[in-house]
Amino acid sequence: MVTFGVIGAIVMALIPFEFIASEFDWAEDPGEYPENGTQQEQQEWNEQKELWDLQQVTYNLMIDLEEEKPVQLALSSVLTLAGIIAIIQLAQQKFNGFALAFVWLVLTLLSKIFMTIRYNEMMNDINALFPDETGQQMGYQTLYSLGGEVMCNTILIALLITCAANSRPKTIEDSGFHLHHHLTKAPEQPPKD
Repeated sequence: MVTFGVIGAIVMALIPFEFIASEFDWAEDPGEYPENGTQQEQQEWNEQKELWDLQQVTYNLMIDLEEEKPVQLALSSVLTLAGIIAIIQLAQQKFNGFALAFVWLVLTLLSKIFMTIRYNEMMNDINALFPDETGQQMGYQTLYSLGGEVMCNTILIALLITCAANSRPKTIEDSGFHLHHHLTKAPEQPPKD
């Protein structure tokens, strides 16, 4: 997961959102509504206005994603560092590696929840353009996404706790069944002639 986090951060850093936003010029501003125009002119204006609004919302989304890069890269850096430290500690078979891995998983879960909520907030303008298509679906999509993250990380945390519990040294308390008796042999006697 640490490796995929690094790859995701690199891809996020390399996507030129600002350049993509500058290339959005496929729609023209329709101008004022032709109140005295024909029905066809008004319908064409409505279609052009929808395209213009979609272009503007998409442009703003690309700018928001560009502005979000520092937050995403900072979170990825912290998570990568915590993950690498946990991996090193676990590879050295130090028990505090489990605690670091637990902290890393919790931080990963919290950052994914945070970023999911942030990205869904960014999509609100696009969702407003298509209320019939995206109305309740976006709420469900957010819940499914958050639920999936929580379930996945809960399973990983449970596995981590199981591994931590099984890797502790086993101590058996002394009891009558576990006492080590040192039997002394009788001194060897020379054979009788």
